[in-house]
Amino acid sequence: MALYRYVKNWPSSYEPPKIEAIAPAVTVAVPVLYRVLPTIFILVGLILISVVIYPFFSYKLNVNRWRTDSLITPVPEVSIAEAKGLVNPLPVKSEEVVPRIKVIDTVDYSLVSNWFPGTPVPPVNPSKVTHYSLSIPKLKIDKAAVTIGGKRLFDTLIQYPGTALPGEYGNTVIFGHSVLPTFYNPKDYKAIFSLIPTMEKGDKILVDYDGMQFAYQVENYYEVKPEEIDILEQRFDQQLLRLVTCVPPGTYIRRGILQARLIKI
Repeated sequence: MALYRYVKNWPSSYEPPKIEAIAPAVTVAVPVLYRVLPTIFILVGLILISVVIYPFFSYKLNVNRWRTDSLITPVPEVSIAEAKGLVNPLPVKSEEVVPRIKVIDTVDYSLVSNWFPGTPVPPVNPSKVTHYSLSIPKLKIDKAAVTIGGKRLFDTLIQYPGTALPGEYGNTVIFGHSVLPTFYNPKDYKAIFSLIPTMEKGDKILVDYDGMQFAYQVENYYEVKPEEIDILEQRFDQQLLRLVTCVPPGTYIRRGILQARLIKI
C-alpha cells in the first residue's frame, strides 16, 4: 500500500521574516579585575616580604663564612675595663645592685657617643688633619669623607677619637651607618656600610691621609655587643683598621667589625 504525505509550501509571493542575529553580550572588565586583584596583592606582598627577609638570610650566610662564632665576646670583665679607663662605673648605694654599664633604650644613633653606651669619649688626638678619605673598591665606595673625632654620622664617616691615625701603630676605628642592603647606596652616609659583612679575606681598603695612600687588607669580620668595647683599645705592636657598623642590617642590636691590616705605605 503506497504511503503519501503532504508538504505545505510558502506561496511564491510570501517572504518569511528575517531573524536578526542577537548581538553578543558586552564583556565587562570589572569582574575580571576582581578575580585578578587578589593575586596582584599577594604578589606585591610576597615581594615586600622578600625585600625585608632576604637581606637577613643573605647577611647570615655572609657572617657564617667568617665564623668560628659570629658573635664573640673579646672584652674582659667589666672591672678590668674600668681599670683601663674604658668604662665609668656607676655608684652603688648600700646593698642595691646597680648595673655598671647604663644602656639607653631610646638613643640617637647618628651620634657616635651612643654606639657604645657607658664608654667615655676621649678627646680628639691633636692633628693638623681633620678629614681624610676612605675607598673600598669592592663596595664601590670611592673617597668617602672621614671626619676625625666627629660627632654625627649623617654627612661623613667618623674616626673614633683617641684611636690611631691612618698609617700609625695602633688601631684606627671608623664608624659608619648601615640600612637594609636592598637600599644600599655607596654615596649615602646613612647607608654606606650596609655591605660590610659581604667583604672577604684579602679585599682591599684604601685610605688617603695627608697626601699619602695607605692600603689595608681585610683579615677578619666579627660581631660584638654594644657594651663590649675592646675594639676601641689601642695596641701599638700592629697597624690595624676597624670599620664598625650596626648589625643585623637595619637594626642596632650588635656591632659588626671588619678588621684589616696595613700592608703597604
